Amino acid sequence: MARNGNKVVGFCIFGGYEGVPDRFGPFGVDPDEQGKGLGKILLNICLKQMKAESLHGAWFLWTGEKSSAGYLYKKTGFEITRTFHVMKKDI
Repeated sequence: MARNGNKVVGFCIFGGYEGVPDRFGPFGVDPDEQGKGLGKILLNICLKQMKAESLHGAWFLWTGEKSSAGYLYKKTGFEITRTFHVMKKDI
């Protein structure tokens, strides 16, 4: 967790979903703090902790490939292994 004074400005966790330790996220940075490298720092600290706990990989289900998070994940070495399509119907 990252703070600016008493305000939480970023967080990054793993293993938070149904006890699956190598599932990464959620992860977020306050919009006012984005673009300063905080996300990169939090992501790398989290991955280092995952490795220290003997996990062999990190995965998550989705993000926008062209989003700032998507670019960060790709620069950090994450690869796309599946693609999902959102379908909807007005009723």
